[in-house]
Formats: sequence, C-alpha cells, structure tokens
Amino acid sequence: MWQASPATFFYCAKQVPTPMKRPRIFVSIASYRDSECPATISDLFAKARYPDRVFAGVLWQIVPELDMEFVGGKAPKGHLRTLLVHAGESRGVCWARSRILTELRKDEEYVLQIDSHMRFEAGWDERFISMLESCPSKKAILSSYPVDYTPPDILGSKRIPVLVAREFLDNKVVRLGSRILSYEDRPEVPSPSAFVGAGCIFAPATAFEEVPYDPYLYFIGEEISLAVRLWTAGWDLFTPNDVLLYHDYSSVRGRTRHWSDQRDWSVMNQRSYSRLSFLLSGIGCPEVEALRELDRFGLGKLRSLFDYQEYSGIDFQARVLGERALDGRFPMPASVETTARKSGLRHARQEQPAGQHDTRSGLASTAKQTRELRRSLPVLLDQFQVRSLLDAGCGDSDLIVSIADGLDLYIGVDLLEEVIRCNIERLAYRPMMTFCVADIARDKLPRCDAVLCREVLEYCTQSEQALILRNIARSGAKFLIAPFSATAGNSGDPAKVSPSLDLTADPHRLPMPEAVVADSAGKSLGLWSIGSWSGDHRTK
Repeated sequence: MWQASPATFFYCAKQVPTPMKRPRIFVSIASYRDSECPATISDLFAKARYPDRVFAGVLWQIVPELDMEFVGGKAPKGHLRTLLVHAGESRGVCWARSRILTELRKDEEYVLQIDSHMRFEAGWDERFISMLESCPSKKAILSSYPVDYTPPDILGSKRIPVLVAREFLDNKVVRLGSRILSYEDRPEVPSPSAFVGAGCIFAPATAFEEVPYDPYLYFIGEEISLAVRLWTAGWDLFTPNDVLLYHDYSSVRGRTRHWSDQRDWSVMNQRSYSRLSFLLSGIGCPEVEALRELDRFGLGKLRSLFDYQEYSGIDFQARVLGERALDGRFPMPASVETTARKSGLRHARQEQPAGQHDTRSGLASTAKQTRELRRSLPVLLDQFQVRSLLDAGCGDSDLIVSIADGLDLYIGVDLLEEVIRCNIERLAYRPMMTFCVADIARDKLPRCDAVLCREVLEYCTQSEQALILRNIARSGAKFLIAPFSATAGNSGDPAKVSPSLDLTADPHRLPMPEAVVADSAGKSLGLWSIGSWSGDHRTK
C-alpha cells in the first residue's frame, strides 16, 4: 500500500502545557480527496483551549498523483495520526470511520467525529466536555448537523439544528433532516433526541467501544443505524444547545465524491441497504455478504428495537413516521432498568391462556385467578379505612372495577402508555377512577391512603424493588399492599429478576405484615403500615 513521506506533514512548534489529569479528545476525520481537510485540521488545533490534549486521527483517501495538496495541516507534534490509502481502495465513509476508530484511537477519554470540511468555535474542546456533563444522563451523547460555513472562513449565523426524520426512502432507509431553533431561544441544557448526525458526534470513548462502527454500511443509512444501535445499547442521545462546529455544505469547490470515482459503488450501496433493512425491520433475505459480522455490529442488548420505535415514533416495518420523529421533540428517555421492566411487563401480560379473553393483564389477573381476591380485598380496605387507593402497575384495572365504587378515589398508574390510554377510553364514565403513565420507581407518586403493588415487583431486580419501595414510602401513603410469602426466598443477585419474592427477607427486611389476604393460585397479599418501615426506605 502506498504511504506518504514524513515531509508531507507540517507541525506547529508551540505546545500549551496543561494539567496531566485533564481528559483528552480524539477527533476522527475521514477525508476523501478533500481540499478543505488540511485547513480543518489546522483550525481544530488553533481553536482548541487545550490543543495538547487533542489528538486527531485522519484517514486520507487520495490519488497520489493528483491530490498531495489535500494532505497536511498544522498540529502539535505527535498529535496527528494518519492512514493513507489510494482512493481506489476505499470502501466508503463507514469503512473509513471504522478504521480510524480501531486503528488510530488510543486511550483518549472522548471522541469527536466530524467530516473533513469543518470550522470550529474557540474553546470547542472545553465547551463540548462541559456541554456533555450538563446532559441529564450518565450515558449521554451529543450529536446534530453543524451550522454552515463558506470556505475559507465565512461562518454562518448561529442557530440550533434539531434532527428530525424526513421520510422513508424507497429502500426503506429513513432519511434525516433538521428543523431550526433560533439561537436566542436555545434551551439551557441539551435536549433529548433519537437521532445522530454522523458529521458531529461527541461522546465518551466507551460509546464506540460498546458500539463499534459498522464498516459494512456504505453511506445512506449510516446515521439511523448508528442511532438505533447506540440507543439500544443504553446510550441517550442529545441535541447540542450551542454552536461549536461549522460544516461546508456547498458544492462550489467541486469536491469529488466517492461514488463519482468507484465503479462498484452501487453494489456496495445496495448491499448496505439490504443489511440495514434486515437489521431494523427483519424484511428481506439479503445475500450472505450483507450479513457479515451482524452479531458484532448489530443492535444493543439493553433496550429493544421495539423500545426505540416507541420512543422515536418510527415504525420500520410499516414505514410510518410518527409525530415525535417528524417534529424532533422527545421526552427524557427512560432508564435502561425502566425500559427492561416495561418489556418484562409486556411479555407477562401477553401470556394469555387458550380461550381466555377476560383480561389483558396476564395470567394472574384472570377472573378465575382473582375470584377470591375480589371478595377479600374490599374487606381489607374497609378494615383499615382506606378511602383512596393508588394501584401501582394497574394493568387493565379489571380487578378493581368491581370494588372501585367503595372508594372515594382510585388512581391507576402503569408504565405502558397503551394500557393507560385504553383504561381512560373504557372507564372514563367512572368519576372516582383516574389513570396516568408513571414509573413507580422514579416518578413522584400522588398521595393516597394505600398503594396496591400487585404483579409488579416480581418482574423487577432487587435494586429496582428497593427504588420502588423507597418511592412509595416517600409518597405519603399509610399502607402498602403487596405480595407476601414468608417462604419464597429472594435471589442472591440484586441485578437479576427473580419470580420469588419475600419482602420480609434480605435485602428489604420489611416487618411482618399487619394483615394477609389470599390472592390467587396459592399466593397472598400482605398489608404493611408504611410508618413501621425502616427509615432507610423513606429517606434514601
């Protein structure tokens, strides 16, 4: 393979000293026969607050006889790492970015991925780190489309591009775009997003270790694939709330594109489409070559594709873009633990016995299974003078409908939006019944006399169970009604879900309940006075 001589590069002699503990940034730049790349490199180091903590990795794809002037840039000595390949050997931008991240990055704490025709704001390095730290997530990534500039250095007006989904292309790939928020109206902190723009991604380096760049994609589809893979691996995406980068979108300087040079680009492109369609919709049976290393470059394991579609408003199989996707306004993403709990609840509630259609809340909530509880629960509520009840994990609430008339207020909360929406439609005629979507482990709960938490805790890890118990204790309720078994035992692993549950055993160690009633199939519900709990449950 042809290599450039060391004399090709230019270095600035002055380096600014900085504290040893200051984190470092690796800047990934894939350049294809681009005359702007040397100026991009020079500008990123010139505008950095701490240039000695910035390291750039560049893959130059050039025709040596024609493009040597496109190679270079001013950088502190030892801070520019490079690969050079003949343009004819290039396999596209994703291939190039994958090589940069795997062959040129060392142990820098952060990665900034950009294009080869960019300009920077002063102090961009320090400001990116500060912006990332302001995101309300421990696994945050900043990404959007940069503002424009015109070479050599005419910067566009400052504004905040917010990524949105534009349309499904004929190949079933989602094309992204942006809506513009005025700079004066920019939010105080980065706002949640469901998308990434490949030309501006700032993230902890661990993000690309957990989600390695897919070298088998070509170009179109790169961004939606990376967004879904990062999100399902537990990373939360955010839109930068300030302008730190600028991008040359013009075609005036006649920059050569990869597909203009490569005779087989259409083959690579179609193979990429097949790979992406199979990954995101399961549609089609692409050639073996399109499925290479899909286990390594596939979806994450912490959130499901269904969860991403629900969050983003995109249905890949039906090729439908919902309001969220089109508008780019997203709520704070639920934690990985909450998302996993939603998946567990959906799975449990979908397990219906043959011929059984009287509930959609799972096997334990059928009329047959709850016959005894429908008789005993009203007696228990009356005995302890419970006039208002919070049903934490209410499901379709069919269990409560028959006894709700004896209450002054019933509030059903559930993680699943579709369940709450259905309950509101079915039971709106009952004025004492109200419903809302809530995470009972993290959201502030309305105050009621008692909290019923049936068929929920069993689908949570012990860590999640502890969060739920503490949150219920903080709600101001007098009583908790939950599964009780003095012989069930608990899993020894706090990170695993266990179908057995004993709240009186380690690690929860609640006292014995004040009353016990039969639930279903040999199970029981206990009633605890929340005031009798350890102070740890109320204050942690």
